[in-house]
Amino acid sequence: MLKTNLRQGKRYRFPTHINDMLIPRERSESLEAFLVIIQPGRATHSHAHADTEQLYFVLSGHGRAVLAFPGGRTEEAELLPDGLLLVPRGVTHQIFCTGGAELRYLCVDAFPAGKPAAEPTWDDHYRAVTGKGTPPAE
Repeated sequence: MLKTNLRQGKRYRFPTHINDMLIPRERSESLEAFLVIIQPGRATHSHAHADTEQLYFVLSGHGRAVLAFPGGRTEEAELLPDGLLLVPRGVTHQIFCTGGAELRYLCVDAFPAGKPAAEPTWDDHYRAVTGKGTPPAE
């Protein structure tokens, strides 16, 4: 069993946002969960995941999601507290913090075909995304 809360996660600082790891992929068969924090006026980088679908649950703040589907269709969604958003595999997405306070949402990644062999831990994922070594301890 793994029990945690939203204030106990290992912090990963990316150039555009923060991820506080809550349930690391190495502790689960097919998922992971982390808290995402985006500061006002900032946004994640536009990206897609070939290996995972994501479920977001907005805890606080206001934001906007822009999703670009294969084939050229795009959708936008307002992100408000208590809202849910599903980001399917292969869909390019970017999340913007549009309010005056930070946007905080729980992200649950599910790996339908199994966890990525090239990135078995979040430290590996951090290195792949940033090109940097192990994230500094906080």
